[in-house]
Amino acid sequence: MRILLATDFSAYADTARSLVKSMPLPQGSRIRIVHAIEPVTTVAIFGPALLSINDAAEREAKALVKQTASLLNADGVEVDGIVGLGRAADVILDEATDFKPDLIVVGSRGRGGISTAVLGSVSAELVDRAPCPVMVARSNRLRTIVLAEDGSPSTIAGANAIVDLPAFASCAVRVVSVVDAAFPVVLADPGLPATAVEAFRAYQDSLPELRASHAALARERAAVLSRHGIKATWEQREGHAAGELLAVAAEQHADCIAIGSRGQTGLRRFVLGSVARSVLFHAPCSVLIAHAQPAAERRSNDASEHFALRA
Repeated sequence: MRILLATDFSAYADTARSLVKSMPLPQGSRIRIVHAIEPVTTVAIFGPALLSINDAAEREAKALVKQTASLLNADGVEVDGIVGLGRAADVILDEATDFKPDLIVVGSRGRGGISTAVLGSVSAELVDRAPCPVMVARSNRLRTIVLAEDGSPSTIAGANAIVDLPAFASCAVRVVSVVDAAFPVVLADPGLPATAVEAFRAYQDSLPELRASHAALARERAAVLSRHGIKATWEQREGHAAGELLAVAAEQHADCIAIGSRGQTGLRRFVLGSVARSVLFHAPCSVLIAHAQPAAERRSNDASEHFALRA
């Protein structure tokens, strides 16, 4: 397994490092630590002084990367690190292109709990643009996971990540499927149009089928995970999807929420869906985001269909 660990040496990055340290990695795994020095630009008259500052920053960063690597040393795991100059997200993503990690792990900046959580801009950009799953770390352990399931290719991507990455092999997974079918309250008002009343009745009539469908999705996903050696249970909920996923994570004291996000093409390729982004910004625990590939890429990459084939 190959992990790219992004660090800025903050307390949040220390949490990400501790999370990676806790992962049960197989022999032959590699961890690469990457740190970016943001360039300082100003008028040319200060050029020599800025060069001296950058040189000092690079020496200090390399020493800290080496120290971080020493904390991650383990038998059978190769650890190295690099320091790059440029925008942090660009440096990390360029290194991802070269290193080809199975997982990127990055810290999260937050303040004041769930309702006021603010994700760091670098973390958010990595999640949007990374070519592999990204773990935004808010906990230093990984034992229990809440997996979002709605029957879409996105959720297959989340399940694939859990099955494929050895770091998750010993985790207990709670598969959650949410009936998110809100409908405005209609009161028994004789003045309401008949079409509005009929629409509300049709909505009420559809709920049992929706509940049964989502329960089946969660149950079947848990069964597939179990066949791959993952300890999995399931439940079906009703309400706002992101809110229910966050509630389950809090109730289960989960270490992570895993959620897929649909792959797009063109400029929309890396834009997260609203549920994934809400979970990412407000989760009380770590969040794993895995992008589903667009249909054109799935057709050109047989490996992307492996979860369905293995199911």
